[in-house]
Amino acid sequence: MIKKLLFTLLFCSITVTLAAQNCRGISISKDKNNGTETKSGITNSNDFYSLLIFKETNNADLSLEPKYSFLLNAASRVVLSDSIVNTKGVIELLLKDNSKLILENAKCFNNPMPFGFCIAFSVTVAKEQLEIISKNPIVTFSAFGILNTSFKEKRQKEQQKIINCLLQ
Repeated sequence: MIKKLLFTLLFCSITVTLAAQNCRGISISKDKNNGTETKSGITNSNDFYSLLIFKETNNADLSLEPKYSFLLNAASRVVLSDSIVNTKGVIELLLKDNSKLILENAKCFNNPMPFGFCIAFSVTVAKEQLEIISKNPIVTFSAFGILNTSFKEKRQKEQQKIINCLLQ
């Protein structure tokens, strides 16, 4: 009987450890003031632009649905003009199965950095859209008709890992 219990305990701990290792690239931050928890993961495009995929959950009010978002930071020598900054636009994603996913109400802004400027594009993503991307990751990310970047297969797999961890 004790051997069976020990075997079961060992099996469960190995399973939990393996599952946790799959999400090791996810960072978690908690804001104790408002009960918000943010889980996020990051991957890079071929141009070394950073794609942050994150989920915000309000633990103080569990009736609120989690909010999923993308934020793409792109190093730039050019600052976005005031006519584009904080406007709403479209982000178009070409997925691995050659389908397109259109994300509306995206925002763009200048993001000053110590080494220069970054332009950033952010958009809220529905859970259903994230589930589509988890099966068919992003191959090409196009924003506002002014930025276009692609992801290698290795980075596409990273996207899937991050998204699957956030959907748990």
